Amino acid sequence: MSWRTILEDLIETGTFRTQRELARAVEARVGRRLNQASISRELTSLGARKVDGVYRIGPEMDLTTHIRKWGRTANGCLVVLHTDLAFASIVAQMIDGAAIDGVLGTIAGDDTVFVATDGPAAHAALLEVLGLDGTEPL
Repeated sequence: MSWRTILEDLIETGTFRTQRELARAVEARVGRRLNQASISRELTSLGARKVDGVYRIGPEMDLTTHIRKWGRTANGCLVVLHTDLAFASIVAQMIDGAAIDGVLGTIAGDDTVFVATDGPAAHAALLEVLGLDGTEPL
């Protein structure tokens, strides 16, 4: 079982008030040290939030609502997504996690994601996953 799965299980079944508490609990189960930054990124990926001071996983966020505009270049091999501030890395993680055929990888800043694809077919698949139509607003 991966540490990420263990983290999710701990949040769903326990009462953890700090990321350090979560890190210690995960470490106890997997037998290796995890840093707070890894826990923090995974909490974001899971959509975990504090409710009454305790970490909980709520309904999934619709991250595509945070994409403000997009465009493509390099014959459709590079897609540029402009997001709300601080959402670029979360959108990039969602794209990477979707394992879309032909999507080679992502690079994210604070409000911009670069998505490398191997051509028009992957570009179309990416747009479909993101729920964007084929017109480019950029």
